[in-house]
Amino acid sequence: MQAATRPRWSIGVDMGGTFIDVVAAGSDGRLLSLKHPREAGKLAEPVLAAIDRLCAEHGIAPGEVARIVHGSTVVTNLLLEQNAPPIAVITTSGLRDVLTLARQDRRELYEPVIAPATPDAVLFPAHLRFEVDGRIDAQGREVAPLALEGFDGTAAAIAEAGVRAVAVCLLFSHRNARHELQLRALLRARCPQLLVSLSSEVDPKPREFERFLTTALDAYSKPLISDYLQALATALAGRGLPEPFLMRSEGGTGAWRDVAQRPVSLAMSGPCAALQGVAASLREGAGLPPSLLTIDVGGTSTDIGLVEDGRPAFAESLQCGALALRLRCADVESLSVGGGSLAEVLAGGALRLGPRSQGAWPGPAAYGLGGDRATLTDALCVLGRLPAMLAGGVALARDAAEAALARDVSGPLGISSGDAALAVVRTAASAMAEALKMRSFQRGLDPADTVLVAVGGGGAQHAAEVAELAGIRQVRVLPHAGVVAALGMLCALPADTVERSCEWAFDEAGLERAQRLAVELAPAAGAGRVRWSVALCDAGQEFPIDVAWHPASDTLDVLLQRFSARHARLRGAAPPSTAVQLRVLRAVFEQALPRPAPFAEDVAAPAAGAWQGLPDAGEGPRALFAAMTTVWVPQGWRWRRLGDDSLALGAVAMGDRA
Repeated sequence: MQAATRPRWSIGVDMGGTFIDVVAAGSDGRLLSLKHPREAGKLAEPVLAAIDRLCAEHGIAPGEVARIVHGSTVVTNLLLEQNAPPIAVITTSGLRDVLTLARQDRRELYEPVIAPATPDAVLFPAHLRFEVDGRIDAQGREVAPLALEGFDGTAAAIAEAGVRAVAVCLLFSHRNARHELQLRALLRARCPQLLVSLSSEVDPKPREFERFLTTALDAYSKPLISDYLQALATALAGRGLPEPFLMRSEGGTGAWRDVAQRPVSLAMSGPCAALQGVAASLREGAGLPPSLLTIDVGGTSTDIGLVEDGRPAFAESLQCGALALRLRCADVESLSVGGGSLAEVLAGGALRLGPRSQGAWPGPAAYGLGGDRATLTDALCVLGRLPAMLAGGVALARDAAEAALARDVSGPLGISSGDAALAVVRTAASAMAEALKMRSFQRGLDPADTVLVAVGGGGAQHAAEVAELAGIRQVRVLPHAGVVAALGMLCALPADTVERSCEWAFDEAGLERAQRLAVELAPAAGAGRVRWSVALCDAGQEFPIDVAWHPASDTLDVLLQRFSARHARLRGAAPPSTAVQLRVLRAVFEQALPRPAPFAEDVAAPAAGAWQGLPDAGEGPRALFAAMTTVWVPQGWRWRRLGDDSLALGAVAMGDRA
């Protein structure tokens, strides 16, 4: 009798602030998942521990693992905390202070003292910014050759400073990268261990400050990310496991060695993976509108995302704390309200939730790890809307949560602990609903025309209440909502994005130039699929709009109509498109999704069992304690389990209520 063939596995690992989420997809159609508590101050070790645990619990041998895809908040946290050593910057003569001067935008009109636009003293202090003579003009022509007479002194000063990374940011290098490439070659020859980021590779688009800042932050991230990924890859290889692929912010995955060359692309990898997981999970969903909103509630923040026509929506910028970073990434709005957000009563008697947070350490008082301040999680615990033990194995102490809430909220307000907890939860729901409505209206969407998809460990806990406040009639909860980012990593295609700055009129001649450029770029696609887009704007506009482009079939009129329609949706009435300009041509080279993969068509996946032990339908108020998430069904709402194993939540019609 022939022995049964052992399944092959793909493993996705998402490292958040509190838990490591792991999902394994088997060639037999099985999906396995777990949440593993993250240890404070460690990077590679908890990821390895989570993988080891999943393999041990399910008997997966190292030789049965075909691929590992990873994403994390490491880069995001680094840019927020800014606790790494500074870097050096080399710029064109006269541009040494571009990173300090920034754009002089004033977000707070009435602040008497304006903070510096960029924390240059921490990231790239003045004594580590160097100039070099030589000039490329706006058309990409060399006006003056690179002057290298004193460059040995610059290289020596960088070496003596002990910095590990340098950003090379030269004027108009997005039009001609020759001088930047020369400097990298010289730096590598003189300082072989130095990590170098070129603006012509990191962000090859116009606007000097934005390009310089993105490149400088890429260099700032490189030492930590290079060390982290090298340690992770080495440890995985020692276990007989494959080297990891990394989830990128702009979508798609890449080999860790390639991603380490541009680590800034990891800044929004987790939210992008979550949107990818939603898109893949609901791709066959009948009756869903073309636009879906997502809500992902974590320990420190709530992410509001958008899925359009079965694909994650993308933006061209990222707000990371006080830093406005030009980076193509998932179109996600982050709100500083999460499970660890602190609740406090202000002097005037108002209740405030966040932006300060207990984080994962010491965490909410209910965690029993030393935190003693009242948080949103403590309020949920007091209301009985959380299980005695969370999915990651964290036991909740209700008495500690009640004590913290009594001291910080119910005592100052003179109300019961139950009313105080309810006030905290309602404050959170109101803030989330306002952020969701604002995001919808900014994208030309009416919330009433969408469906809200709850993901993450806490999304389903608040989704129905938030939807009701925002005017959304239906909520979906995925069976793997608690680990959807790790799931999305396994659904993302290996991909590489190439951008070219164009800056010419988009007429018939301009379209022909774009087609010739596309032919030059096409060989890099290999045997995979290519998705093209063009960034267009009217003459005089500062910021272009991304428009899908099918080179084989799209005429100029079709593209102009597509641009006008998108312009009208995003910015209101579109002006007459008589002088449209092409700013950027973008190509996304996608490969076939490696197997095994979730939702593979050739494998009949068994039931996920996410809602085991729970009724298939019912009415609130009720907390549904599932394996990976908790779903709160409020008064006046009902739930039912659908054929794809997701839960549909909707308001009960007035005539149907008892």
